Amino acid sequence: MGDMARSIAVVLAAIGVIMVVIHRANPDPVRVVTINAPLILANMQATFPVEVPQNQSGYRLTSARFSGTPTPVWHLGYVTPDNAYVQLEQSATTNNQFLKSQLVGTKNVGSTEINGLKWTIYDGQDQDALVRIVDGVTTAVSGTAPIDELRRVAKSLATQKQTQLL
Repeated sequence: MGDMARSIAVVLAAIGVIMVVIHRANPDPVRVVTINAPLILANMQATFPVEVPQNQSGYRLTSARFSGTPTPVWHLGYVTPDNAYVQLEQSATTNNQFLKSQLVGTKNVGSTEINGLKWTIYDGQDQDALVRIVDGVTTAVSGTAPIDELRRVAKSLATQKQTQLL
């Protein structure tokens, strides 16, 4: 009987160790990425000044990419501290198709001035957006975050040069 009790204790201890190793608290489902490599590529290939939101405390970068063909497009996607989504899209185009792809389900409701530049405001049921077209470059800040937060992100945009990985 003693051998059986020891054997059961060893098996239960092993199961306990496995359970501790496997069981984790609910991990954060948001996958954070780094901006380094896409930013270097964008700075090397973009035909426009690449912009990045500055000082967005608590924002988690979930997507960063640069596509050079057929039209250069710079994309950043963030989850805000309130779990809303904000994205930045920049492209060397004023093509209506690019705008339509960024503004699905929204309508033009006016304009605002941010940092001395005119931005068009788009309102939608699922997302809002701010769009600026300057010197053939379209910049869109959009997402599920409130319009005031989108304004704050647009106001924080700054040209970001990065020539080496950090």
